[in-house]
Amino acid sequence: MDGKKGVKTGDLVLPGDYLGVIEEYFPGDGVKEENGELYAVRAGKVVIDPDRMEISVEPVTDTPPLPKVGDVVIARVIEVKPQAAIVQIVKIEGRNNDREIATSKLAGIHISQARNGYVDNLANEFRIGDIVRARVIATEKSPIQLSTKDPDLGVIYALCTRCRTPLVRRGDKLICPRCGHVETRKLSSLYRKVKV
Repeated sequence: MDGKKGVKTGDLVLPGDYLGVIEEYFPGDGVKEENGELYAVRAGKVVIDPDRMEISVEPVTDTPPLPKVGDVVIARVIEVKPQAAIVQIVKIEGRNNDREIATSKLAGIHISQARNGYVDNLANEFRIGDIVRARVIATEKSPIQLSTKDPDLGVIYALCTRCRTPLVRRGDKLICPRCGHVETRKLSSLYRKVKV
């Protein structure tokens, strides 16, 4: 083995560090095989699974989160077009919220995904500046595709379009406590209950 020494569980390694040979272990997550030898592809801690005869490298730092299909995200509406609302993802629910998202933060809510039933005008469902809770339905295209059809999805925070005061929910309408203006949105059942 020309002077190379193997590693044990818990050892810290850097990308390119020698871990062992293919005869000893199968390469797991964070490990690559070159000419029968195993090398780390990321910085982290070595984990050896003797039952599966597998060696892997677990990252020691959190990797930036990537939205996956099924994830629920919090996003801010930045543009409302006739066929889609363009939003900027702020965070992924249930993930490490201290890290920036590791991809483009732009996403779209197509008019067909705004709510169950027919939507005549998307401007009645979302306004620029609204905070929405939405589910990721597709990530393979850019922008990421979102849906707000479920009852707990939709606008969770909105400002009056006239005076920019936070709107209060009354049934299925939003009322401005300052100027009395009444507005409509695709409201989430969690309106003003989710911390943004």
